[in-house]
Amino acid sequence: MMRKHLIVTAALLLAFGLSASAQYFESEIAPPPDTTAKVFEQMYVDTLTIKVPALNNYSSVGFSFGLTSTAMSFNPTHGQHRDEYFGYASLRFTHYEKMFDYLPYFGWQIGVEYGHEGYHFKKNDETDYTFVFYKERSEQIKMQVVEVPFLAMIHYDTRWAKFFADFGLYAGYRLSIERFGPLVEEAYRYDWYDSDRRWDYGLQGGAGAGFFLDPFEFFFRVELRYGWSSIFEPDSQFPEGSGYEDRNAYYWRFGYPFDMMYSVGVNINLGKRYGKTKKDLKREAYDIVYGTKENSNQ
Repeated sequence: MMRKHLIVTAALLLAFGLSASAQYFESEIAPPPDTTAKVFEQMYVDTLTIKVPALNNYSSVGFSFGLTSTAMSFNPTHGQHRDEYFGYASLRFTHYEKMFDYLPYFGWQIGVEYGHEGYHFKKNDETDYTFVFYKERSEQIKMQVVEVPFLAMIHYDTRWAKFFADFGLYAGYRLSIERFGPLVEEAYRYDWYDSDRRWDYGLQGGAGAGFFLDPFEFFFRVELRYGWSSIFEPDSQFPEGSGYEDRNAYYWRFGYPFDMMYSVGVNINLGKRYGKTKKDLKREAYDIVYGTKENSNQ
């Protein structure tokens, strides 16, 4: 009987000791923070698959107006003025899309534009003489041209602003010509010589910036155009009967358009403009699911 009492007493003392020990440790050591929910939240967001087939994938059509600053790249070189002509206008379709289904900041553009080309020789102050070509006899010419550019683009969009650059090729046609100078033959003041080249092609590129008031984008653009088609046949400056026609085999001359266009305009977006990276979309998904901040309407 005594043995049973001892066993019961020992069991009670052990239970009391364990309870006291637990209370001691509980009072002395703070419990670990409850981070389980946060960990599982982050693990869940990390597993989200954000499908972004339309990332920066939208189209627009736009109009722009401005001026053309004209000159020529001559070989051999001649001193020139640059002439500015208002009336530049363009109509372009632009499509932005991912390159290689990964890089989101690219696009392409095609359109039609109207402008001017020409040259204006400087007078030599020492000789009081202005250079003219033997056949052309023009101190200055002004041509109206229509061009079709096809350009590759890069761009960066924010919520309110856009920055872009483009580069590519153009092809065009010279519509009309006007020649200036006292030596110009009246029959050709507004007409073409047989040796004039009217088809035009070359390189074109530029850069610009704009701001959004969806679905509109207002922008400013500066572009450079360099022609690969001389405005006249290189071996045509000494006509038959001039007595110098044999020089055509040796004295070749080239004149390539070298123009700058300044314009302002507006694009109309034809679809939803996303302008976000995959990281932005995943962050936005987290905010929507857990309400960490107010979702902004993009």
